Amino acid sequence: MTEAKEGGGNGAASAAFGEIERLVASAHDALTDDTVSRVAATVGSGLDLLDRATRSGLGDALPTIAAMVRNGDLQRVADFARLAGAAEDTLSDDIVARLSGAAAGGLDLLDRVNRSGITRALPTITRMVESGDLERLVGFVRLVAAIEDSLSDDIVNRLATVATELAALVDKLARNPGFLRLVDVLGRDEVQCGLIDLAESACAAKRELAQQPVPSGGMLGLLRIARDPGTQSALRFVALVAGQMRGRQPGSG
Repeated sequence: MTEAKEGGGNGAASAAFGEIERLVASAHDALTDDTVSRVAATVGSGLDLLDRATRSGLGDALPTIAAMVRNGDLQRVADFARLAGAAEDTLSDDIVARLSGAAAGGLDLLDRVNRSGITRALPTITRMVESGDLERLVGFVRLVAAIEDSLSDDIVNRLATVATELAALVDKLARNPGFLRLVDVLGRDEVQCGLIDLAESACAAKRELAQQPVPSGGMLGLLRIARDPGTQSALRFVALVAGQMRGRQPGSG
């Protein structure tokens, strides 16, 4: 009985060994030289990659990489890399040249602004913006530009002629000593008060004359005016003025 069991076990083992031999033989028959070469190359590359990863210390970075995978940072890095790659693909030589020119121009402008000292004017500009003076200044510049656009050649010539004549007149008046004396006299308070009184009296007399009846004329009317004390005072004032003028004339005693 025991011998029968041992014989059965040996038979099963022989059958299994035969199956393994047939499987190895089938695999050996299926492997061509090209497949063997590719498998050998793959195994060699895998071993080389494993050696390089071991020597580069990649194992120390595995916890960090695992943490990046868990919190999604690795995906964000990959997305950013795709975005950078897409931007690099869309950048042509012309776009790169224009971007370089714009960057160079911006740096040059920044350098000129720093060297011009415009930063010292920023507080003043800020106050002008806050108070509205900058807006008024811009409005004035627009007004001047509009006036300049509306000025034709004929208007410019006429304005130049008027300015020239005014300059000549001012020069003549400035060189005339009598005009300067007249300006000095007109600058006195008593002269200004006298001229104001004269103008107001003339206006009042005009209104009063308009309300009076038309004179009949004749010697009787003239005598009535002469008998008026106001007429005598006016004639006396005129006489005094005439005397003062005679006394101021050159050669008078």
